[in-house]
Amino acid sequence: MLIREWAGRGVEVPDPYDPALVRSAPRDLRRMLADALAEEATARTVSDLGMGFTVWHDVAVGADADDKLDHVVLGPSGLYGVMSEDFGGVVGFRRGEITGPSLGTRAPVTAALRRMRTVAKAARVRFGGAIIVLPDDDLAQAVTPLGTSRGVPVVVVRRSALAMVLRQGVPQARAIGGNELFDVRTRLQQTVRFV
Repeated sequence: MLIREWAGRGVEVPDPYDPALVRSAPRDLRRMLADALAEEATARTVSDLGMGFTVWHDVAVGADADDKLDHVVLGPSGLYGVMSEDFGGVVGFRRGEITGPSLGTRAPVTAALRRMRTVAKAARVRFGGAIIVLPDDDLAQAVTPLGTSRGVPVVVVRRSALAMVLRQGVPQARAIGGNELFDVRTRLQQTVRFV
């Protein structure tokens, strides 16, 4: 809708995701489109994990529609909060946070952990790890561990490595099995709200 608004009244926009159109859009609009496409790509990946996994998308953590956890993934390897991002270029890391020219003052790891704590508190569950998913070209390695925050391991992964990481588990993450898996699923199903 915003891309059509930007293009102007009466202008036909057959494909709002057309690369030429997106490149010519204002920076904020390009950022929104890139994030939406990143979330969709991650959603496709996690939907192919199989019946051993339960996934919640667009989990609300506040009153604002932008204040959400992109994906919550529960499986035998653990419970993960997953954020899908596209910062428009190669990123770096400093003190457990993602850095880069297009991030400005944003702190995506800190934001993801805050959102996960909100969900964990409401559902009375414990996340095994935080995963930030970026486009393959933006990372030098398939998986980059950023350490732990309050006991929660944080990794940044290439989109192509996400399924492997979710199946094998994040290093230092606590696996979930047996009755605990069902208990965690039930608690999340009873408390998760969607954007």
